[in-house]
Amino acid sequence: MDRLSTGCSSVDKLLKGGFPTRQINFVYGEASTGKTVLSMQCAVEAAGRNFKVFYVDSHGSFSPHRLENLPVSREVAQRIVVFRPEDFQDQIRITETLENLLTKNPALLVIDSVTGLYRAGLGKPKEVFAYNRELNRELAYLADIARRYKLGTLLTGEVHSQPGFGEWAVEPVATRTLRHWSQLMVRLRPTARREVRECVLEKMDGREVSGPRTFFRISETGIENA
Repeated sequence: MDRLSTGCSSVDKLLKGGFPTRQINFVYGEASTGKTVLSMQCAVEAAGRNFKVFYVDSHGSFSPHRLENLPVSREVAQRIVVFRPEDFQDQIRITETLENLLTKNPALLVIDSVTGLYRAGLGKPKEVFAYNRELNRELAYLADIARRYKLGTLLTGEVHSQPGFGEWAVEPVATRTLRHWSQLMVRLRPTARREVRECVLEKMDGREVSGPRTFFRISETGIENA
């Protein structure tokens, strides 16, 4: 199975070489834990390998200035196509037309964040049911085209807190749906050191895992070994 490097050797080692293609990979965590920086760095690494990159910026975090800080040439940057959906339905429309843009050449799809616009649109109970159904359909479609094409799929997600056993548990928004469809799942967490984050592997090859983790540093030029 082909894997896409994150550009950070410690994270690549944790993921046994990087994010696998032909499946859904999911990264979640609190704000400012490095989800967007990791996503952009993966996009640059993929584009450097002549992958066509489709970057759906549902969170509004992608910026040309941040891209310029990464080690990327103009030629490589031109292989990254950025979409900015206006709402959750627009996000679905973009992903559902993606298959028309795929060829036999390898590609990477990044959605940062897959649940940002979904969460913003939630309201009445009927809307929650409809949005959950649409999110499940979107992920099923992405899992299907990832298998049929040489497509790497990297999704990021937000978190919410809820009461657990004696403490507040932090889980992804729409956790049941995302856990079902994601073959690989990673959580990013803050640490006591301001620029250092913890990367915890929670699922690999479709199986839940517990324990594997590593650390990385967020710098002006991306993520690097801590």
